[in-house]
Amino acid sequence: AMICSQLPRGAPPKGLDVLFPARFSFTKDDTEITGGKKIDLEELLINPNYSDEEEEWDALDEEEVEAMKEISSAVNIKSLSEIEISNYPRFVVKKLGKSVKEGSRVDALLKVLLPPSKVVFEKQQRDKEKAKVAAELREKRELIAKQKKEQEKLGARRMGYT
Repeated sequence: AMICSQLPRGAPPKGLDVLFPARFSFTKDDTEITGGKKIDLEELLINPNYSDEEEEWDALDEEEVEAMKEISSAVNIKSLSEIEISNYPRFVVKKLGKSVKEGSRVDALLKVLLPPSKVVFEKQQRDKEKAKVAAELREKRELIAKQKKEQEKLGARRMGYT
């Protein structure tokens, strides 16, 4: 949903549908967003089963909590046989074999998949840069703390406390 909201026009490209399993959309059925149709993130993420006064996490039973802890990323998946694909959000290209001529199917796939992949790549680059800055900041803090301890030891020696 976040990927699609960052696409041009805030919608997945025509021909590329997005499918969210029920556990991600707080509904009994899977939520499907048709390509070319703008996504309303707030509507998708709001849980209609809870009022504003109730704490959502308190109302979840243990099974739902465990299901939500499960990683929703395909990064660590080595084979499709390892997972139940219907449990994960995914892009769907319907009627690819019927509506697109045999010689231009790769072109059709690239046309609909490149915009979302560009968004993902840009987000990864931003995250990588943030991680790099955070690591540098952590190193500088550790260096400052080490220098401070050394200064305190040096100050204590000068004052004759050692």
